[in-house]
Amino acid sequence: MKSRKLWILFFLMCLPEQAMAAGNLHYGALEIHPYVLLKETYSDNIFATPTNTESDWMTTITPGIKLLLPFRMHQFALEYNAVINRYKDFASENTTDHNASAKADFKLGSFFGLKLSDAYSKGHEPRDSSQTGIIEKYETNAASISGSYQLAGRSKVQLDYTRTTWNFTTSTFRSRDEDLVAAYLFYRFLPKTSAFVEYDYNKVGYDEQANGLDNKANSLFLGLAWDITANTKGKVKVGYNQKDYSAPGVSGISTWGTSIDIDHAFSDYTSMKVVGQRVINEAGLLGTSYFVTTGAFAEVTHKLTYKISGVARASYGVDDFSNAIAPDTTVRRDRTMLGGVGLKYQFRDWLEFTLDYNYRDRNSNIDFYDVTVNTYSLAINFAL
Repeated sequence: MKSRKLWILFFLMCLPEQAMAAGNLHYGALEIHPYVLLKETYSDNIFATPTNTESDWMTTITPGIKLLLPFRMHQFALEYNAVINRYKDFASENTTDHNASAKADFKLGSFFGLKLSDAYSKGHEPRDSSQTGIIEKYETNAASISGSYQLAGRSKVQLDYTRTTWNFTTSTFRSRDEDLVAAYLFYRFLPKTSAFVEYDYNKVGYDEQANGLDNKANSLFLGLAWDITANTKGKVKVGYNQKDYSAPGVSGISTWGTSIDIDHAFSDYTSMKVVGQRVINEAGLLGTSYFVTTGAFAEVTHKLTYKISGVARASYGVDDFSNAIAPDTTVRRDRTMLGGVGLKYQFRDWLEFTLDYNYRDRNSNIDFYDVTVNTYSLAINFAL
């Protein structure tokens, strides 16, 4: 595997720079963007266990292609990639994921916009981030439609509908269908800053109805969205969530919720991204109804030279589960911390190298779920 990667790298570096310039592949108006990511990762705890840890090397190959077709004021996009993970010593951990998506963005006059999308994934939850500590394989598909209308003056309304299906291979009790309706009312009080009200209604139907997990959720948020310059944009919302279950013996939940997504460039050399949320998730463990995640992630990027950038990242999150699972009498609570640093070298517009280190620690009040993982990786990313 390593010799194949070296041959691919040698081939890419020998290609003429002009012939491989970004955006150089066209068929009429159609833009063709192939890409491939090659990554070698070392992990000191591949089974995500609290004790008796095992280490291994993992090779990841991600080939993909993206197609863009502008047509007048409209935009169409198709994308497919595969994520192939192969371990050196523990072949039982090998996985191959497939991801495909299609998007259409229509501009119908000056006031009406329509977006259609569909995303399919045959993927998995890794051991160190799944609630069960095993590789959770699944298939999911999300089809959505979004319509917006610019009202007179400073206001805009938007209505979204998304149908999502989940089919899990091992934890089949998690297989379900979700129907989400979201309505927005925006009011622009500054040239590039708007306040908005958001209402969400989500209906969830599980395949195994005997679990009593069918539920309906209502959410109401107030927020701000801004796109002041290319260097400053973000969206912040705060509100209230309520989830009710159809089975009489299953308790629902009412709690506050929030979402933060901010990108800011301090200068031409330094930028920061902050993402945070408090959200109610569907059941991740058999015997629970839901779990609530509260957490934030921050990443700072600094250009050391024209072609070399450094990055530092950190996150902290808390998962609170709905109820105890026998024989435990303690309700599970996980605190997860992530810290990492990396370097990126932009060798060409179409070729970059990254070197990364990440530390992940999950500290649970039930010792069985404690996990500490250190990973080191070297990646080569080729993209037109």
